[in-house]
Amino acid sequence: MTLQEWTITFVKNKDLIKQQLTSVEEKSGVVHTTYKDGKKQEYFMYEKDDDLGKILTALKQTENDPLLSIHVVCYNTTKNLDALLKNWQTFAAYQRLTFYFANPKSLTDTKWIINPWLHARVSDTKNLANGLKSMFSMVEEWKG
Repeated sequence: MTLQEWTITFVKNKDLIKQQLTSVEEKSGVVHTTYKDGKKQEYFMYEKDDDLGKILTALKQTENDPLLSIHVVCYNTTKNLDALLKNWQTFAAYQRLTFYFANPKSLTDTKWIINPWLHARVSDTKNLANGLKSMFSMVEEWKG
């Protein structure tokens, strides 16, 4: 299962009860969703370092569009965790940014989710790396 397939399934399942989702489209590796209340979500697949530029560009759009939120979906790997930690201050500046670390093949949990903006406000920075590593360990590391 690819990250795009996992994301589309996840988004649809997340909406099963509320049934507010009006469309799900995949364009150029980004899953775009819209909802009845006008909210829009863009799910970016983070699979290589080049993807970071597209994500940062999209994040700037959230400053002018209060209905837009950005979601980053990546495999649960040490490399991706390190990228989150390295760019933490940048990511923590955006309120409507969420990360999903996934392993569709995991026998334990298949994902862990974090909103850096919110997490930065409720946790102390001294224990950030240990806290994220703890969440990381709840899902088996993706081996491909």
